[in-house]
Amino acid sequence: MKFTIYKPNSKNTGAAFSFDLTKDKKDNAIMYVSMIQQHSWNDQTKSGSFKENAKNSEKSGTIKLSPNEAGEILSSFKTRIPFLAFHRRGEDTTIIKFTPWDKKKKIKNLDGDQWYDTPAFGISVTRNSSQTFKLPLEAGETEVLSELLKKYILESFVVNDSYSKPQPKKEEPPEVDEDFDVPF
Repeated sequence: MKFTIYKPNSKNTGAAFSFDLTKDKKDNAIMYVSMIQQHSWNDQTKSGSFKENAKNSEKSGTIKLSPNEAGEILSSFKTRIPFLAFHRRGEDTTIIKFTPWDKKKKIKNLDGDQWYDTPAFGISVTRNSSQTFKLPLEAGETEVLSELLKKYILESFVVNDSYSKPQPKKEEPPEVDEDFDVPF
């Protein structure tokens, strides 16, 4: 199950993030987050391209979220308290941030335009202090991502539960002893 968000821009500073809920060889739930920096912008079509950077390790990357991190991100969405995590693998350090902000949204109605503050989030992933991927999340995208994170947490429990449950033993019928004293 995958949720992908592309956010190109004319400044060529956009990014694409893909949240991929999958299974490992032992059927455990895993959540990978893949990121790609925007490669180019086409002013005529008002569209950006990412595919040229997909295999460039300086312009793309993947992290793996734990179920606890998924829960912390969900909590951040509810409370609007920033989420911050550090991953270390060998010499590589990755900093993951989900930061709340209020996005101005214009709604046109009969009385004219009205502006509203809508809850939004920014995702920032920085590897080795030099490589940063940023993505703004709209309120609806936050809701969709929330559902995927909830599913990830639930699926991580389901598989883990099946390993911890003892398998039921086949019960044999009790032996009948003919020489027992009947109290009546």
